[in-house]
Amino acid sequence: MSRTAADGGPGHPAGPSQLALLLRPVRTRLIAAALLQLLVAVLTVLTFIALGQLLSALIGDGVTDSVRGWAWVAVIGLFAAPAAHGISFALSFGASRQVEYAARRAVVAHLERLPLGWFTRNGSAQVRKTVGADIGSLSVLVGEGIPMLPRFVATTVLSTGYLLWVDWRLALVVMAPTVAATVIITRQGRNPSAEEAEHEDAARLLGARTTELAQGISVFKVFGQAQRGTQRFGTAADRFAETYLRAEAVEARRTRLTSILSSWIVTLVVTALAGTVFTAAGWIDGIVVVPFLLLSWVISRGVWSLPMVLMAGRRARMVGMSLAQIFGETPLEVRRGETPRAEPAVEFAGVSFGYRADKPVLREIDLRLAPGTVTAVVGASGSGKSTLARLIPRFWDVDAGVIRVCGRDIREVEPEQLYRDLAFVFQDPQLLRRSIADNIRLAKPDADEATVAEAARLAGIDDRIAELPRGYDSVVGDDARLSGGESQRVAIARAILADAPILVLDEPTASADPESAARIQDALSNLLADKTTLVIAHQLNTVVDADTIVVLDEGRIAESGTHAELLAADGHYARMWAASAKGSTRQTEVTAR
Repeated sequence: MSRTAADGGPGHPAGPSQLALLLRPVRTRLIAAALLQLLVAVLTVLTFIALGQLLSALIGDGVTDSVRGWAWVAVIGLFAAPAAHGISFALSFGASRQVEYAARRAVVAHLERLPLGWFTRNGSAQVRKTVGADIGSLSVLVGEGIPMLPRFVATTVLSTGYLLWVDWRLALVVMAPTVAATVIITRQGRNPSAEEAEHEDAARLLGARTTELAQGISVFKVFGQAQRGTQRFGTAADRFAETYLRAEAVEARRTRLTSILSSWIVTLVVTALAGTVFTAAGWIDGIVVVPFLLLSWVISRGVWSLPMVLMAGRRARMVGMSLAQIFGETPLEVRRGETPRAEPAVEFAGVSFGYRADKPVLREIDLRLAPGTVTAVVGASGSGKSTLARLIPRFWDVDAGVIRVCGRDIREVEPEQLYRDLAFVFQDPQLLRRSIADNIRLAKPDADEATVAEAARLAGIDDRIAELPRGYDSVVGDDARLSGGESQRVAIARAILADAPILVLDEPTASADPESAARIQDALSNLLADKTTLVIAHQLNTVVDADTIVVLDEGRIAESGTHAELLAADGHYARMWAASAKGSTRQTEVTAR
């Protein structure tokens, strides 16, 4: 069984460390971008110092040689700072695109190696959020956040240092509001508010409900329940809006005081008033106030940017944790084995399995599917039938025992090779939003049109495909609207085309109407020829001709044999058969009325 993100997973550190691994290939460019932003900070501060010197000269002593030098500094800074800024952003945003691309490739590559069971536990909303929104936010985080942080820090430190050098007393007074704002922002910004965390949860729920609505709206409409179908989405959307407003209200209350203290208007007013008082008291010359008026707002701007820096840090942690949730899952490991491939048989030897360690679903299963035979597994709901079937393609790894396919432990077989030996038809057929031909051709991408058409004919779906607007080129969900039974026969055509020696059928007719079930059974008869087949059966009358019928009861094999042998044994199967016969009789009487 795969471990969760909390386990860490081999080679994939959790949280921000995962993000650091993604940044490693572009760190040279990011360092260069950050150094250029440091240069921008120096040039910006020098430009304002030069302007202060020029204004002081114009007000006081007039133009001198030193003033002309400061003029050149101002001119150089005016043009050099934007140029350095542009080069820095070209480097950082180029790096951000590379990180974004690499992150998506890494996530997809890791998903390909996860056990199939992981995808049954985790909805598409989590994957879509990680691959889409979370990784997409790296563009701003890497492209702007990382290089701009040293610029804001350097600008603030250099401006503060210069003003302290000019007059430390006035500097302390002028900086008092921004220092207070910095302390408050830092203390508030260490952790997100409860309302912000609640809004994140609401955003994830809305994503899940959006996917649910998009995938199921047609079903709701068919049964006249469109309003009910949209109710869950509407509730999630309302919660998203409510939590957003609460989070924004909390943020507004938290930042109201700091916004005032660090605003450039307040900074300039405090500077002007303090300068007037200091000048009137004779502590400084009035000309000294000029650099304070120019540079104090630069300091306030740096403080004003602090919440964005802290938010970027929180966002980085959240993205790191989102990535860790996926990378923390242990991928399928293929053990080294040299057992040669044997005849197409499936063997369960002492197999036990549970989704939780303290709650086993299957216990000590010993079962062999002989080559070319049909083995049916029956039992009450929750007895472990579908779990047993899905262990064969390694949806999960067993907790104890071993499963062998073609004589080899499935943990010693590469997934691609294992899936070449197996074909599946589950009760909920999964068709991609592609053409009918492409859906069938998934089993054999290089199959020509004639081969695809022959598979469709054997599956009994060719007549229905011919009725579609563009035949085999019709796209599922667009101009190919298929019923559940029709979708199932497309899945059977796919399995026929795969021509795998072993078949796993998990209640393929469970949700079909009688007519569709009959057509599916006809299609399966073409599929089962000369195959080793495991059938998970819901209706006992569909498996009476199976070579072996296995009865599961609370995760154990209660009995096995042919239909006749099990009826003669008068055990679990006989009671299930009697109950099934009564149900059929009752249904016939209702229909007759």
